[in-house]
Amino acid sequence: MTNRTTDGPPRQRWQLLLSRAEPALRLRQAELVNELERAFREASLPLSYTHALKPRPRIKLAANLPVGIELRGEVIEAYFDELVPIDRIEAAGALFPDGIKLRDAKEVWHGFPSAASQLRGAEYEVEVSGDESLTSDALRGAVVRLLAAKELAGKRRRGESERRSDAGDRDLRPLIEDVEVLDVDEKLHTARLRAVLQLDASGAGRPEDIVAALDLPLRVRRAIRTRLLFVDTPPIAR
Repeated sequence: MTNRTTDGPPRQRWQLLLSRAEPALRLRQAELVNELERAFREASLPLSYTHALKPRPRIKLAANLPVGIELRGEVIEAYFDELVPIDRIEAAGALFPDGIKLRDAKEVWHGFPSAASQLRGAEYEVEVSGDESLTSDALRGAVVRLLAAKELAGKRRRGESERRSDAGDRDLRPLIEDVEVLDVDEKLHTARLRAVLQLDASGAGRPEDIVAALDLPLRVRRAIRTRLLFVDTPPIAR
């Protein structure tokens, strides 16, 4: 099946729920789009393209992809020029690169707002390690103090580096909606946190920002973005 050559709008819109794990943790956003395009092409799906001078595939991510973080509930929207049944979407999913898994797929009405326009935040599970000062009482107290703080000094970042010329001071507190201690292993000096952070066009909180703001000597061992949060939850995430 080939793409239509007419200038009309796409006929079908699918929302996909993806996860990303090793060995794809370093896969960047543009690379993921390229891999999805490849998989749809190899599965002979009629992926829709823009009508720009340099056509781009109509594949839209609800949220930017952080590099190096495991993802368990990413929402992707893909548009097609012909009607595609679910079994062919699943067949394309089998062609995704190692570490990228298609968890679910739903056809959605064109009139639904885009998932990206409804994005408001993300939930994370953060594993941390420390020293003998990492006790259950100490960590819970640090979380209480963090949530009670009116301001949290931090760095404004674009991309992955704080050393860029566009980095600067900002208040991190508005980016943190909630932090919860899940468990603490005092013998191993490790713990797990659940965090809900802002993620929209105005700013994004990061797991490392929370850990740095806690008044304990901690470092991030592993971070997982468990799900995205929306103002109006798209069908695929309900």
